[in-house]
Amino acid sequence: MKKNLFFVLAICFLVGKINAQTTSIIEGIIIDAKTNSPLEKVNIFNQTSTLGGFSNLEGTFQLEIKEYPSVIIFSYVGYENFLLKLNQKPTGSITINLQPSSFGLPEVEITAQPKIEKLTNRSFTVKDFLLVDDKILILTFADVFSGNKLILQNWQGELLDELPLKKVKVNSLHQGCLGSIHLLGKSHGYEISIIENKILLLVKYPKKQFTKLIEPCVESSKDFIYRQRYTGQNQILTYQIVSKKEKNILTTLRVIDELNLRRSKDDHVLQRQIGIPLPLTWAQVQAWNSLMYKPLYSPLVNMGEELCLFNHTIGYLEFTTFKGKSKRYTPITYHQSKKWHQQIFFDKKNNKVYTAFNTKKGKTIHRIDLAKGTTEPVLFLECTFVEKMVIEGGYLFYLESGKIHSERNRILQKVKLDE
Repeated sequence: MKKNLFFVLAICFLVGKINAQTTSIIEGIIIDAKTNSPLEKVNIFNQTSTLGGFSNLEGTFQLEIKEYPSVIIFSYVGYENFLLKLNQKPTGSITINLQPSSFGLPEVEITAQPKIEKLTNRSFTVKDFLLVDDKILILTFADVFSGNKLILQNWQGELLDELPLKKVKVNSLHQGCLGSIHLLGKSHGYEISIIENKILLLVKYPKKQFTKLIEPCVESSKDFIYRQRYTGQNQILTYQIVSKKEKNILTTLRVIDELNLRRSKDDHVLQRQIGIPLPLTWAQVQAWNSLMYKPLYSPLVNMGEELCLFNHTIGYLEFTTFKGKSKRYTPITYHQSKKWHQQIFFDKKNNKVYTAFNTKKGKTIHRIDLAKGTTEPVLFLECTFVEKMVIEGGYLFYLESGKIHSERNRILQKVKLDE
């Protein structure tokens, strides 16, 4: 018995010694390759261990390496990504020279104006819309005589069907992860079906049912559905991978904003400093959280053969199998721009991904190169008040309220992306 215990302790000692030898700290500095000036807040990501960090004010950094070989990726807005392969611990401090890049900068604009097609007329104002296959389902604002309407059009703007909703009070449209279409009001939801170009209003259900069962499901594949859940002041975003067959949670993918989580623990200190009387009421707590903690925006997209998680918190794209097993990572920097619109558009027909940036005169649409993590401008939209945008089949569909922002003046338009 004593021999067995001694053997176990010896094994544990050897394992601990091996781990201690493997884990190490590397140090270095990151500089501009042309000016030799240090670069602050460069994103540093260990592709092998999925850990990372940032350079400080002097451009220096420290990074823990738990195993060798390791692949370290350095990424920064306006610079080309730098990939460092380490087979063993460096003998001293390392210097990373980042090359300025002329591509992928959000500030680049396309000046040529594309041909814009108006899809709705002045007989009604668009409240919301959905693209359903090769058709457009439109929810109009209520008028005096018939209330809201549902209108079905093709992509050329030709009317296919119209359904007055009369006393049904609704606000928006939603398409579920499995393809179901829903019409939503304050207290109730309605399931909609489109059969042979006819709009059918089906089941009415409590809004709580939508919030609990339908809204959390954001993606699906052949065998799985993917449900999102926010916790920790909306600073922890968890995707649950649920088997369609067994109905159980297989695994999870998680995005965490560690900085905001730590800051939230000291909220009472900040509240006292700015003169807010404590304790706060429930309404005051909700208002504070809404102001200080915006929900993480890291969408999960089914790319056809794999999943892509846009981790804008750490700064990389994570590609996984449909079961959630990591395959590879691509660093990104477009999200660090103050002009970023914070929205990802996935064109399912063309299997391409886009994002948008704000400008003084409108918006610039960029295509994201998923292999490099860079962006390329494909469309400049010169209009002041652009609202909901959807990209499908190489076209951008968007709501515009004209030069004077007004919900009662929204029209639906279509424009082809210049690829």
